[in-house]
Amino acid sequence: MIDLDGTVTVAEYLGLRLRHAGVEHLFGVPGDFNLNLLDGLAFVEGLRWVGSPNELGAGYAADAYARRRGLSALFTTYGVGELSAINAVAGSAAEDSPVVHVVGSPRTTTVAGGALVHHTIADGDFRHFARAYAEVTVAQAMVTATDAGAQIDRVLLAALTHRKPVYLSIPQDLALHRIPAAPLREPLTPASDPAAVERFRTAVRDLLTPAVRPIMLVGQLVSRYGLSTLVTDMTTRSGIPVAAQLSAKGVIDESVEGNLGLYAGSMLDGPAASLIDSADVVLHLGTALTAELTGFFTHRRPDARTVQLLSTAALVGTTRFDNVLFPDAMTTLAEVLTTFPAPARLAAPTTRAEPTGLAASITPPAPSAVDLTASTATDLTAPTAGDISEMSRVLTQDAFWAGMQAWLPAGHALVADTGTSYWGALALRLPGDTVFLGQPIWNSIGWALPAVLGQGLADPDRRPVLVIGDGAAQMTIQELSTIVAAGLRPIILLLNNRGYTIERALQSPNAGYNDVADWNWRAVVAAFAGPDTDYHHAATGTELAKALTAASESNRPVFIEVELDAFDTPPLLRRLAERATAPS
Repeated sequence: MIDLDGTVTVAEYLGLRLRHAGVEHLFGVPGDFNLNLLDGLAFVEGLRWVGSPNELGAGYAADAYARRRGLSALFTTYGVGELSAINAVAGSAAEDSPVVHVVGSPRTTTVAGGALVHHTIADGDFRHFARAYAEVTVAQAMVTATDAGAQIDRVLLAALTHRKPVYLSIPQDLALHRIPAAPLREPLTPASDPAAVERFRTAVRDLLTPAVRPIMLVGQLVSRYGLSTLVTDMTTRSGIPVAAQLSAKGVIDESVEGNLGLYAGSMLDGPAASLIDSADVVLHLGTALTAELTGFFTHRRPDARTVQLLSTAALVGTTRFDNVLFPDAMTTLAEVLTTFPAPARLAAPTTRAEPTGLAASITPPAPSAVDLTASTATDLTAPTAGDISEMSRVLTQDAFWAGMQAWLPAGHALVADTGTSYWGALALRLPGDTVFLGQPIWNSIGWALPAVLGQGLADPDRRPVLVIGDGAAQMTIQELSTIVAAGLRPIILLLNNRGYTIERALQSPNAGYNDVADWNWRAVVAAFAGPDTDYHHAATGTELAKALTAASESNRPVFIEVELDAFDTPPLLRRLAERATAPS
């Protein structure tokens, strides 16, 4: 039992702060510089160590965990460990995932003396890697004996406020140093400037009062701050329709009235694009205006009739209100919307319009019977289970995703890796209570497999469903062993198209650099997952249907190898490739 009137070790102080923030699992790899830290954390009740084969995989797992829990912790050793994880942490910065990266560093006396120890560049400068991390984290600290508690609180508060990763370096000889426990009585609570919030309230009310065609556009910050339910309530109460960026797919239940589906500028057809273009006010709820998310900058640009809610500021037109935190801005906006009667807001349809053209593959209608032997570029209308079982032809991308649409159960977590997996999964109409995870901004292949570990531990009531390409899986397949050891039972669909199909779609499809070694995936699964994991192979619709049915009935991890042509791509990826390669 911790005595808050006494002292705790630096490790205990950090561990207790993490527990108070909802963290139960610690991801990472041990090394001699962080062993004291890990030993000290063992005294904090409710924390479980999850060791990974390498730091990159641990970082990817921590990223997904933070998305679901609101915070996560990644532990590495100095130099070799932290640099192995920097790709993952940079991705967390891009995707607004609050990972606390804790680095066990050399002793303070070693640093003060400039000793040429291992895991360094042997030049006596111990701040090389901290400087690198300053580029990809929102706050950094190298704790000392006199300020450890205050520095820990500062960086954790920054992570919670900005929903970005932070960097914390704890020297080997300070991890077990004792510091006052009293500050732990006060929770770390981000706070807005009340006066700024009220000024924002007035400005947004003035903008919305004369509006007759407002619309909401949801970005990834809504899920990062856990505000999906609030947005659903906002659209159902106000009657204002809502669309989602690609990075926010699944944030709002896709069956909710007024949900128009996905918006990515002119890259997607359908009601979202036309209504956003004609709206007299666009409410950007935590959006990111990056190339892929905006259809390569073909979106409607923010203007005087736009409200933008960011992590720590809000804009009404060109007027910026600093120190208005995203949750407070969202709550304020919701309160403003309650003052408008719903019937006056219904300039757009309140039921989800059926899409046409390419948009049919992005927001598919309710399941109906189609011929799965036909491969089309623009229509992925979901089949019934009977249609799948009758299909004996070789699988195409279109047919595979139609099969996924018919099978995907409610209440699961769908995780899609960068490439054909992600751009195909965007076409699915998600069943109720389904979580969707992707990485459309950072786009680091291999992220999704370790992300299953983080998602599964953070949200154990949802069974993960992973779709990943063979090239991506070769990057991080070691984490399959960690997933199984953690007691998770995901359904993994490996799309074996023998290489980097997304790169083939962009340029030089026959180039040798897009090929990867042909692995024996049955043997790989046996080696990394052991005998208690089910393996299936699917090259036809019949085989896919049987494998998916068996997966749903199994209480064990399931790995389904799906054979696809190396040059076949889902419809949206074909459109993406056209945009990406078009002359500027």
